[in-house]
Amino acid sequence: MPTYFPFLRGKQNELIAVRELSGRIADSSAVRPIIEPVNGNATTIGALNEFYRQGMQFGLIVNPSHGEFAGNEARLLSDVIKPTVLDYDNFFPILQVDRNTSLAQVEWFKKQFPQEWKAVIYRAMPEVPRVLDWVTTDARIYHHIFLDGRVSGEYVTQVPAARRVMIRDNFNKQERNKDYELVEHFTDMNTLVGNPEGVGWGDFSIVGSKFSEGGGQAYAVAIHHVHQSQNGDHLDVSHAISDRQDTDEDTPGKVIEAVNNLLSRVENLYPNDTSACREYQKMSRTGVSRGLGYLKRLAIRHHLEIFLPQ
Repeated sequence: MPTYFPFLRGKQNELIAVRELSGRIADSSAVRPIIEPVNGNATTIGALNEFYRQGMQFGLIVNPSHGEFAGNEARLLSDVIKPTVLDYDNFFPILQVDRNTSLAQVEWFKKQFPQEWKAVIYRAMPEVPRVLDWVTTDARIYHHIFLDGRVSGEYVTQVPAARRVMIRDNFNKQERNKDYELVEHFTDMNTLVGNPEGVGWGDFSIVGSKFSEGGGQAYAVAIHHVHQSQNGDHLDVSHAISDRQDTDEDTPGKVIEAVNNLLSRVENLYPNDTSACREYQKMSRTGVSRGLGYLKRLAIRHHLEIFLPQ
Protein backbone atom coordinates (compact mmCIF):
# COMPACT_ATOMS: atom_id res chain seq x y z
CA MET A 1 0.00 0.00 0.00
CA PRO A 2 1.37 3.50 -0.80
CA THR A 3 2.39 5.70 2.10
CA TYR A 4 -0.43 7.64 3.77
CA PHE A 5 0.27 11.32 4.51
CA PRO A 6 -2.37 12.69 6.93
CA PHE A 7 -2.41 16.51 6.78
CA LEU A 8 -3.17 17.69 10.33
CA ARG A 9 -3.25 21.15 11.85
CA GLY A 10 -1.25 21.34 15.06
CA LYS A 11 -4.22 21.74 17.36
CA GLN A 12 -4.32 19.96 20.69
CA ASN A 13 -6.23 16.79 19.90
CA GLU A 14 -4.71 16.33 16.45
CA LEU A 15 -1.20 16.49 17.92
CA ILE A 16 -2.02 14.23 20.86
CA ALA A 17 -3.55 11.63 18.53
CA VAL A 18 -0.30 11.47 16.55
CA ARG A 19 1.84 11.62 19.70
CA GLU A 20 0.03 8.62 21.21
CA LEU A 21 0.87 6.58 18.11
CA SER A 22 4.32 8.05 17.39
CA GLY A 23 6.21 4.91 18.40
CA ARG A 24 4.12 2.69 16.12
CA ILE A 25 4.34 5.20 13.27
CA ALA A 26 8.13 5.30 13.69
CA ASP A 27 8.27 1.51 13.30
CA SER A 28 6.28 1.61 10.06
CA SER A 29 6.73 3.23 6.66
CA ALA A 30 2.97 3.25 6.10
CA VAL A 31 2.15 6.63 7.69
CA ARG A 32 4.06 9.90 7.38
CA PRO A 33 2.16 12.79 9.04
CA ILE A 34 2.24 16.36 7.74
CA ILE A 35 1.88 18.89 10.56
CA GLU A 36 0.93 22.54 10.13
CA PRO A 37 1.88 24.18 13.46
CA VAL A 38 -0.76 26.72 14.47
CA ASN A 39 0.49 27.66 17.94
CA GLY A 40 3.55 27.36 20.10
CA ASN A 41 2.01 26.06 23.30
CA ALA A 42 3.24 23.24 25.51
CA THR A 43 1.23 20.64 23.55
CA THR A 44 3.05 21.55 20.34
CA ILE A 45 6.50 21.55 21.97
CA GLY A 46 5.80 18.30 23.80
CA ALA A 47 4.51 16.56 20.69
CA LEU A 48 7.51 17.56 18.55
CA ASN A 49 9.90 16.44 21.27
CA GLU A 50 8.11 13.09 21.46
CA PHE A 51 8.26 12.65 17.69
CA TYR A 52 12.02 13.28 17.94
CA ARG A 53 12.40 10.86 20.87
CA GLN A 54 10.49 8.09 19.08
CA GLY A 55 12.31 8.58 15.78
CA MET A 56 9.05 9.21 13.91
CA GLN A 57 9.35 10.55 10.39
CA PHE A 58 7.08 13.50 9.65
CA GLY A 59 6.81 16.71 7.66
CA LEU A 60 6.55 20.13 9.29
CA ILE A 61 5.20 23.14 7.41
CA VAL A 62 7.54 26.06 8.12
CA ASN A 63 5.31 28.80 6.67
CA PRO A 64 1.83 28.01 8.03
CA SER A 65 -1.30 29.54 6.50
CA HIS A 66 -3.26 29.43 9.76
CA GLY A 67 -2.81 30.19 13.44
CA GLU A 68 -0.40 32.41 15.31
CA PHE A 69 2.58 31.74 13.04
CA ALA A 70 0.87 32.65 9.76
CA GLY A 71 3.13 35.29 8.21
CA ASN A 72 5.64 34.94 11.07
CA GLU A 73 8.00 32.17 10.00
CA ALA A 74 10.93 33.65 11.95
CA ARG A 75 9.10 33.30 15.27
CA LEU A 76 8.04 29.76 14.44
CA LEU A 77 11.68 28.94 13.76
CA SER A 78 12.99 30.54 16.96
CA ASP A 79 10.20 29.57 19.38
CA VAL A 80 9.24 26.09 18.18
CA ILE A 81 11.51 24.50 15.59
CA LYS A 82 14.94 25.39 16.97
CA PRO A 83 14.15 24.19 20.54
CA THR A 84 12.77 20.88 19.29
CA VAL A 85 13.52 19.32 15.90
CA LEU A 86 15.89 21.54 13.91
CA ASP A 87 18.76 19.02 14.21
CA TYR A 88 16.45 15.99 13.83
CA ASP A 89 17.26 13.94 10.74
CA ASN A 90 13.84 12.32 10.39
CA PHE A 91 11.75 15.45 9.98
CA PHE A 92 11.48 17.03 6.56
CA PRO A 93 10.74 20.77 6.35
CA ILE A 94 7.93 21.77 4.01
CA LEU A 95 7.56 25.11 2.23
CA GLN A 96 4.11 26.02 0.96
CA VAL A 97 4.28 27.73 -2.43
CA ASP A 98 1.70 29.65 -4.45
CA ARG A 99 1.57 32.19 -7.26
CA ASN A 100 3.17 34.88 -5.14
CA THR A 101 6.02 32.91 -3.55
CA SER A 102 9.18 35.01 -3.86
CA LEU A 103 12.76 34.00 -4.44
CA ALA A 104 13.60 35.57 -1.05
CA GLN A 105 11.24 33.07 0.65
CA VAL A 106 12.91 30.19 -1.16
CA GLU A 107 16.40 31.40 -0.22
CA TRP A 108 15.32 31.75 3.44
CA PHE A 109 13.96 28.19 3.36
CA LYS A 110 17.14 26.77 1.85
CA LYS A 111 19.36 28.64 4.30
CA GLN A 112 17.42 27.76 7.46
CA PHE A 113 16.84 24.13 6.50
CA PRO A 114 19.93 22.75 4.78
CA GLN A 115 18.67 19.17 5.18
CA GLU A 116 19.26 16.93 2.23
CA TRP A 117 15.56 16.19 1.84
CA LYS A 118 12.80 18.78 1.77
CA ALA A 119 9.23 19.01 0.56
CA VAL A 120 6.97 21.51 -1.15
CA ILE A 121 3.20 21.88 -0.85
CA TYR A 122 1.60 23.45 -3.91
CA ARG A 123 -1.24 25.77 -3.01
CA ALA A 124 -0.85 27.04 -6.61
CA MET A 125 1.87 27.03 -9.24
CA PRO A 126 4.56 29.66 -8.57
CA GLU A 127 4.69 32.46 -11.13
CA VAL A 128 8.12 33.87 -10.27
CA PRO A 129 10.39 32.25 -12.90
CA ARG A 130 13.30 31.45 -10.54
CA VAL A 131 10.94 29.97 -7.96
CA LEU A 132 9.33 27.81 -10.64
CA ASP A 133 12.80 26.76 -11.77
CA TRP A 134 13.67 25.77 -8.20
CA VAL A 135 10.63 23.54 -7.64
CA THR A 136 11.12 21.83 -10.98
CA THR A 137 14.89 21.21 -10.79
CA ASP A 138 16.02 20.91 -7.14
CA ALA A 139 16.58 17.19 -6.57
CA ARG A 140 16.52 17.71 -2.79
CA ILE A 141 12.77 18.34 -2.95
CA TYR A 142 11.84 14.74 -2.36
CA HIS A 143 8.11 15.11 -1.70
CA HIS A 144 6.02 17.22 -4.08
CA ILE A 145 2.72 17.53 -2.21
CA PHE A 146 -0.25 18.57 -4.32
CA LEU A 147 -3.50 19.88 -2.86
CA ASP A 148 -6.33 18.57 -5.00
CA GLY A 149 -7.25 20.87 -7.88
CA ARG A 150 -4.60 23.53 -7.23
CA VAL A 151 -2.14 22.54 -9.99
CA SER A 152 -2.67 21.24 -13.52
CA GLY A 153 -2.49 17.52 -14.13
CA GLU A 154 0.05 18.24 -16.84
CA TYR A 155 2.51 19.50 -14.23
CA VAL A 156 1.66 16.84 -11.67
CA THR A 157 2.49 14.04 -14.07
CA GLN A 158 5.91 15.57 -14.76
CA VAL A 159 6.89 14.81 -11.17
CA PRO A 160 8.13 11.22 -10.72
CA ALA A 161 5.45 9.06 -9.12
CA ALA A 162 7.81 8.13 -6.27
CA ARG A 163 7.98 11.79 -5.23
CA ARG A 164 4.31 12.63 -5.69
CA VAL A 165 1.85 13.05 -2.80
CA MET A 166 -1.79 13.80 -3.58
CA ILE A 167 -3.86 15.43 -0.83
CA ARG A 168 -7.64 15.50 -1.10
CA ASP A 169 -10.28 16.63 1.39
CA ASN A 170 -12.40 13.49 1.68
CA PHE A 171 -14.53 14.66 4.59
CA ASN A 172 -18.00 15.87 3.59
CA LYS A 173 -18.34 18.38 6.43
CA GLN A 174 -21.85 19.38 7.49
CA GLU A 175 -22.89 22.54 9.32
CA ARG A 176 -24.91 20.49 11.80
CA ASN A 177 -23.92 17.10 13.21
CA LYS A 178 -27.48 15.86 12.87
CA ASP A 179 -27.23 16.19 9.07
CA TYR A 180 -24.58 13.51 8.54
CA GLU A 181 -25.66 10.40 6.67
CA LEU A 182 -25.26 7.00 8.28
CA VAL A 183 -22.34 6.04 6.01
CA GLU A 184 -20.54 7.72 3.09
CA HIS A 185 -17.74 6.95 0.66
CA PHE A 186 -14.44 8.33 1.97
CA THR A 187 -11.62 7.43 -0.44
CA ASP A 188 -10.31 4.81 -2.82
CA MET A 189 -6.75 6.18 -2.92
CA ASN A 190 -5.78 3.24 -0.70
CA THR A 191 -6.57 0.84 -3.58
CA LEU A 192 -4.92 -0.04 -6.86
CA VAL A 193 -8.03 1.01 -8.77
CA GLY A 194 -8.16 4.43 -7.11
CA ASN A 195 -4.39 4.93 -7.11
CA PRO A 196 -3.00 2.93 -10.06
CA GLU A 197 0.41 4.66 -9.98
CA GLY A 198 0.83 3.90 -6.28
CA VAL A 199 1.67 7.50 -5.34
CA GLY A 200 1.73 8.85 -1.81
CA TRP A 201 -1.67 10.14 -0.81
CA GLY A 202 -3.36 11.89 2.07
CA ASP A 203 -6.33 13.81 3.39
CA PHE A 204 -7.39 16.00 6.30
CA SER A 205 -8.70 12.98 8.20
CA ILE A 206 -12.12 13.43 9.83
CA VAL A 207 -11.55 17.15 10.39
CA GLY A 208 -11.60 18.51 6.85
CA SER A 209 -9.47 21.19 5.23
CA LYS A 210 -11.32 24.21 6.63
CA PHE A 211 -9.45 25.61 9.64
CA SER A 212 -11.28 26.83 12.73
CA GLU A 213 -9.96 27.80 16.14
CA GLY A 214 -12.70 25.96 18.02
CA GLY A 215 -16.23 24.62 17.82
CA GLY A 216 -19.52 25.85 19.18
CA GLN A 217 -22.10 24.21 21.37
CA ALA A 218 -23.10 20.73 20.22
CA TYR A 219 -26.80 20.04 19.83
CA ALA A 220 -25.96 16.62 18.40
CA VAL A 221 -22.71 14.77 19.14
CA ALA A 222 -21.14 12.90 16.22
CA ILE A 223 -18.34 10.35 15.92
CA HIS A 224 -16.79 10.06 12.45
CA HIS A 225 -15.43 6.54 12.02
CA VAL A 226 -13.36 5.59 8.96
CA HIS A 227 -13.36 1.91 8.00
CA GLN A 228 -13.09 -0.50 5.11
CA SER A 229 -16.15 -0.48 2.90
CA GLN A 230 -18.46 -3.48 3.01
CA ASN A 231 -18.59 -3.24 -0.80
CA GLY A 232 -14.87 -3.36 -1.61
CA ASP A 233 -11.40 -2.41 -0.42
CA HIS A 234 -11.94 1.35 -0.45
CA LEU A 235 -12.69 3.31 2.71
CA ASP A 236 -16.02 4.59 3.94
CA VAL A 237 -16.84 6.81 6.90
CA SER A 238 -19.72 6.03 9.25
CA HIS A 239 -21.26 8.74 11.42
CA ALA A 240 -22.60 7.77 14.84
CA ILE A 241 -24.91 10.49 16.16
CA SER A 242 -26.31 10.99 19.65
CA ASP A 243 -30.00 10.19 20.16
CA ARG A 244 -30.75 13.66 21.50
CA GLN A 245 -30.18 16.40 18.93
CA ASP A 246 -32.42 19.38 19.71
CA THR A 247 -30.78 21.18 22.66
CA ASP A 248 -27.24 21.88 23.84
CA GLU A 249 -27.83 20.30 27.24
CA ASP A 250 -26.00 17.27 28.71
CA THR A 251 -23.11 16.99 26.26
CA PRO A 252 -21.43 14.23 28.36
CA GLY A 253 -24.57 12.11 28.13
CA LYS A 254 -24.78 12.67 24.39
CA VAL A 255 -21.15 11.59 24.01
CA ILE A 256 -22.02 8.22 25.54
CA GLU A 257 -25.10 7.96 23.32
CA ALA A 258 -22.93 8.49 20.22
CA VAL A 259 -20.38 5.96 21.50
CA ASN A 260 -23.11 3.38 22.10
CA ASN A 261 -24.57 3.98 18.65
CA LEU A 262 -21.13 3.43 17.10
CA LEU A 263 -20.55 0.26 19.09
CA SER A 264 -23.92 -1.14 17.98
CA ARG A 265 -22.48 -1.24 14.44
CA VAL A 266 -18.74 -1.57 14.96
CA GLU A 267 -18.69 -5.38 14.88
CA ASN A 268 -19.32 -5.15 11.14
CA LEU A 269 -16.93 -2.25 10.52
CA TYR A 270 -13.39 -3.46 9.85
CA PRO A 271 -10.97 -2.88 11.51
CA ASN A 272 -12.71 -2.89 14.85
CA ASP A 273 -9.83 -3.86 17.15
CA THR A 274 -7.87 -0.60 17.24
CA SER A 275 -6.88 1.00 20.54
CA ALA A 276 -9.43 3.72 19.80
CA CYS A 277 -12.19 1.09 19.48
CA ARG A 278 -11.15 -0.40 22.79
CA GLU A 279 -11.39 3.06 24.36
CA TYR A 280 -14.92 3.48 22.98
CA GLN A 281 -15.82 0.16 24.62
CA LYS A 282 -14.39 1.33 27.94
CA MET A 283 -16.35 4.59 27.74
CA SER A 284 -19.53 2.62 27.09
CA ARG A 285 -18.92 0.29 30.06
CA THR A 286 -18.08 3.06 32.52
CA GLY A 287 -20.41 5.74 31.19
CA VAL A 288 -17.56 8.24 31.60
CA SER A 289 -17.34 10.95 28.93
CA ARG A 290 -14.10 12.86 28.41
CA GLY A 291 -15.50 15.55 26.13
CA LEU A 292 -15.89 16.36 22.45
CA GLY A 293 -12.19 17.00 21.89
CA TYR A 294 -11.37 13.54 23.16
CA LEU A 295 -13.88 12.01 20.75
CA LYS A 296 -12.14 13.80 17.86
CA ARG A 297 -8.78 12.55 19.13
CA LEU A 298 -10.02 8.95 19.18
CA ALA A 299 -11.52 9.25 15.69
CA ILE A 300 -8.22 10.58 14.28
CA ARG A 301 -6.26 7.93 16.17
CA HIS A 302 -8.48 5.18 14.78
CA HIS A 303 -8.07 6.57 11.27
CA LEU A 304 -4.27 6.47 11.61
CA GLU A 305 -4.35 2.99 13.13
CA ILE A 306 -6.09 1.60 10.04
CA PHE A 307 -2.75 1.82 8.22
CA LEU A 308 -0.51 0.59 11.04
CA PRO A 309 0.30 -3.02 11.95
CA GLN A 310 -1.82 -4.06 14.91
